[in-house]
Amino acid sequence: MGFRCATLALMLSILGPAAGLPAQVVTLRIAANVPTNSPWDLGLKRLAAEFDRISGGKVRIEFPPSAHVETEDEILQQMRLGIDGAMISSQGLAELYPDSLALSMPSFINNDEEFDAVLDAVGPLIKSKLAGRYVVLALSKGGWVRYFSKSPIVYPSDLDRLRISINQSNDKETSLLQSVGARLVPGTISDFLLQVSTNEVDAILDSPIYIATLWFQLRGKISYMSSFKVAPFMGAMIVNESSWEKVPADLRPQLQRAVQEEADKIGIDSAKLEDDAIASLDGITVPPEPADAAAKWAEVIAQRRDGLIAQMFSPDILDTMDAALAKVRRPGRE
Repeated sequence: MGFRCATLALMLSILGPAAGLPAQVVTLRIAANVPTNSPWDLGLKRLAAEFDRISGGKVRIEFPPSAHVETEDEILQQMRLGIDGAMISSQGLAELYPDSLALSMPSFINNDEEFDAVLDAVGPLIKSKLAGRYVVLALSKGGWVRYFSKSPIVYPSDLDRLRISINQSNDKETSLLQSVGARLVPGTISDFLLQVSTNEVDAILDSPIYIATLWFQLRGKISYMSSFKVAPFMGAMIVNESSWEKVPADLRPQLQRAVQEEADKIGIDSAKLEDDAIASLDGITVPPEPADAAAKWAEVIAQRRDGLIAQMFSPDILDTMDAALAKVRRPGRE
């Protein structure tokens, strides 16, 4: 009997799952807080199908309803309580690696070309800082925030004594805006509706996508949107390292490429959604940008780069960003 069992075990070890043992399926449960049928929601559904295709059904992604939470803090808490991974925004990423918030500082990065260059440069740094606990499967562009206000914002001096509604959990952004004379009023986007109606605030810094969802209530109360992009925001898909190690090693590179490719598609779709949102803001005025305005905003950052900003973030990320931006902005570059 012992000889037969040993022989059977040897045969199964040689023949593998096809001899009668079912292949183990790895299921990654991902927390996500995304609007239904949004670029992020549709992208995650496509990604689930792609994981199934690439792995032949061996690795699957699920987005259980219980993992749909309200805040970034709750998303990260889910990862500590059994969820394998999460899709998070700049805010959530900053909870894990505070220096990453440098990418979202107002007037630091000015356009998509600069954002692409910086994201390529700091991506490996972010991944290395989270290594040991998390695997960053992809970073993606989420869009841009702009100033929405009762009076035009063209130059930095236009912020002087302007009352801006701001979520003060971002103390670094708060400090930078205060340094140029802005008066900040604590509040979320929901608070802003009441604040602007009761004349408590004059402006907010937010995404056109979110403003568009509230435009029925804001129309006539907010008259201007800045012509220039103020700061980018981004997204990331991360998984617990222990969960990722359950995925067969030979499949990990292909699956990670699939995540990044889908993240790039989501970035393109998000940009289109942002353009559509801006087009829907009937009644909004976009002041033209004078030729000297960009230089004025750049001067604000330059004056604070080695002082206030250097106190907020480590040399690791600031030097990496500076080098990437210098290449993009170099006169006469090819």
